[in-house]
Amino acid sequence: MFLTNITALRRHAVVGAGFLSLACATAHSMADEIYTPNAEYKEFSLEYSGSHTFDRSPDKNGAQENEFSLEVGVTPRLTLEASGITSKDPGGSTQLAAREVEGRYQFFETGEEWLDAGMLVAYDFSAQAGTPDSLEVKLLLQKDVGLFTNTANIGFTQNVGKYSEHTGGPDYVFLWNTRYRYSAAFQPGIELQSDLGQAHQLGSFNQQEHYLGPAVWGKLFGPLPLGQAVKYQVAYLFGASDVAARGFFRALVEYEMHY
Repeated sequence: MFLTNITALRRHAVVGAGFLSLACATAHSMADEIYTPNAEYKEFSLEYSGSHTFDRSPDKNGAQENEFSLEVGVTPRLTLEASGITSKDPGGSTQLAAREVEGRYQFFETGEEWLDAGMLVAYDFSAQAGTPDSLEVKLLLQKDVGLFTNTANIGFTQNVGKYSEHTGGPDYVFLWNTRYRYSAAFQPGIELQSDLGQAHQLGSFNQQEHYLGPAVWGKLFGPLPLGQAVKYQVAYLFGASDVAARGFFRALVEYEMHY
C-alpha cells in the first residue's frame, strides 16, 4: 500500500510539473505564505501578505515585503494567481519589485491518499532594472493527525533570463507549519521558515536564514452568502542562525467568495 501511494504521488507530480511548466508560474519572497496543496474550485479571492524584520543591526532591521494578489480556483485541481510585489531594503525606500503569475496543482482528491500533495510553479517578472526574473517550484504537502494540521512546502527558486548569468544555482527553501484546529477562527501553532541558500551553503547552518516561532491561522465572518469569508495568518518568528534577523513578523489577510 505504501509503495502504491508513493508511485501515485510520483506519477501525479510528473503530470503536475509538466502541466504547470507550460501553463503558468510565485517567486520566493521574504514573506513566504505556507501553501496548502488543496485547491478551492470556483473560489475567487483578494489577498494581502506582508513581512517586516527586526534587528539591532541596521543591515538587517526594517526589511519589508508586501504582496497583493488576485486568485481564482479555475478547476477542481488548479488554482491560478497574479500578484504585484513591493519591497524595501534596510534603510531604503519601498519600490515595486516584481509582477508574478503562479499556478498550484492538486495531485489527487483531498483525503484520497495518506498524504495530501500538490505543486506550485511560479514566474516572477522583475520590475527592477538590471535584476533577473526568477522561477519558483515547490512541492506542497499536508497531513491531518487528529486535530493537528501539518503543512510543508519544499522547493527552490532559480534566477532566469537576462542578468541571471552570475547569480549561481537554485536557492532552496523549507517551510513548515503545525497548527491546532481549536476552532475555525482560531488555530494556533508553530512555524518554521528556512532559506537554505545555494548548494555550497547546504552544510552550514549559520550561513542560512532560519526562523522559528508561534503562528495563528483562522477564518472570520463566514460563511456568508456566496461563501464569503476572511482568512488570516499571523506569525512572529525568531532568528535561529547568525545571518537571520533577530525577529521576523509576517501577516496575511484574504477575502474570498465563491462564484
